[in-house]
Amino acid sequence: MGFQPGDYYDAADMVVWSQTHGFDSFGRLMEALAYLNTTAPIHADLVQEDRHNYVLDGRGSSVLLCGSEAVDLIRSQVIQGSSAALELINCYNRTFIIQRLVKAAQCNFAFVTCWRQLDCCVKVSIAAGAELPEYQTFRMIDVFEPQSLRIFCGTDLEAIETQYAPQLEFGTLVESFSRTEMMDCYKNSVEHGIEIDEALWQTLDDLGARILVESTEGSRAGAGD
Repeated sequence: MGFQPGDYYDAADMVVWSQTHGFDSFGRLMEALAYLNTTAPIHADLVQEDRHNYVLDGRGSSVLLCGSEAVDLIRSQVIQGSSAALELINCYNRTFIIQRLVKAAQCNFAFVTCWRQLDCCVKVSIAAGAELPEYQTFRMIDVFEPQSLRIFCGTDLEAIETQYAPQLEFGTLVESFSRTEMMDCYKNSVEHGIEIDEALWQTLDDLGARILVESTEGSRAGAGD
């Protein structure tokens, strides 16, 4: 589909991690494929940079394409200082970003990220070194662009919550998805496997058939190039 090797590895990790931890990523993937199958891969543009505050424009693409880019940028800035904030605008499938944050947390980075989901706001927090995040949904009390994602990063979760408290003010808690529930979903996936909807399987099969090359003398001769 035009992804670079590093991009499609990251995208696959995002999808599988999310599905095995209870985030229904296969449903989100179906929506993403409808877009990704009809357009060339689009990466985010850095449109604003102001002393550890950044804005990336996803240009209507999926987090499957620009999520790693966003996390790598904010990590690089935290290495140079104590904390950084980034907003990724015009992007879709934002739940997939959780896997990238969990992976980055293993390198002693802490994160808080939030985005609008219908009339609520999702907040995901993960401490440095933690293997699973805290996932909460709140009532919104602030103006929040529908297709944006905010990421706050540092080395200490409590310090991030304190420093960016004004940007992390939400309404009443609606629901939580606990780490225990995520781990239960993961264990169930390991034990019983991952169920793939027939429609999604057919879509993936069709996409794969488009990429495969018929086995001929010519194709076999070039297989080692």
